[in-house]
Amino acid sequence: MYKQRGGSAIFLLMMMVLAFSGFFTFLKVLPLYTQDWSVETVLENIQQESTENKFTRSRVYDMLQKRFSINGVSELMEFVEVSGAGSNVIIDMEYERRVPLISNIELVATFNHYIDLSE
Repeated sequence: MYKQRGGSAIFLLMMMVLAFSGFFTFLKVLPLYTQDWSVETVLENIQQESTENKFTRSRVYDMLQKRFSINGVSELMEFVEVSGAGSNVIIDMEYERRVPLISNIELVATFNHYIDLSE
């Protein structure tokens, strides 16, 4: 006598729903992280350039505005705080992004960047 092998229709349906919801969530979260990767790249490039040249606070702010605009993340400029005096410049950026998932459920991601250009 042979035993039946394989999953039932309900089990397969539940697995498909679970896989679809995981993929759907991944597609919602991916843009948040690609934006943050762009921000991180801009900040790392400015930090590398600051080792060769000393920038003032206003120069760093202008560079950030231009590079954020080029990378398509200019809406995040409101979260950037550039402080310091003279060539001791500190860039601090903390922000959160919310993405609606289903009905009134949101996904929240918080990001934090701190760069000290005086080193």
